Amino acid sequence: MDNRNKIIIMSLILLSVLTLSLIFFSLDLSQQLAQKSQQINFLNEKLIEQQQALDNQQKPSLVTALGVSVEPRNDTLYPHPHFTFEGYVYNVGNSTAYNARLEITAFFKKGGFSALNLTMPLGDIGRYQLVQVSKIVATPDWIGNYTIIPLCEDKP
Repeated sequence: MDNRNKIIIMSLILLSVLTLSLIFFSLDLSQQLAQKSQQINFLNEKLIEQQQALDNQQKPSLVTALGVSVEPRNDTLYPHPHFTFEGYVYNVGNSTAYNARLEITAFFKKGGFSALNLTMPLGDIGRYQLVQVSKIVATPDWIGNYTIIPLCEDKP
């Protein structure tokens, strides 16, 4: 073999080693990039969770302390069936609760048919503000199950 052939063979071997090195280096960089991308996605998810938690802390949040009665309180004044609720609605959130209201649904004891479906407006309730609530609703029969849900908007 002459020197020219030896140089060509050595050049090909060197070129092959260099090509393989570049392939392995490229695969390693690709794997590192995939790991970094996965870390970025994880951190973005955490950031979204933290932003949602912060947003929830800035919103109004209504808490109720209500007493409910379906029995007559005074046989002389209210001898017929009725639904009474009274107490307080408190905004424990960090902003005003706009268009605050109580959504009330009640069902008759016998048969479970709908007895009430009403909304009691409370207006706007400021941050850490308390609103007193008191309402007596006469009904044609005794109330069984009921729900009272406080609702509001976080923007006017």
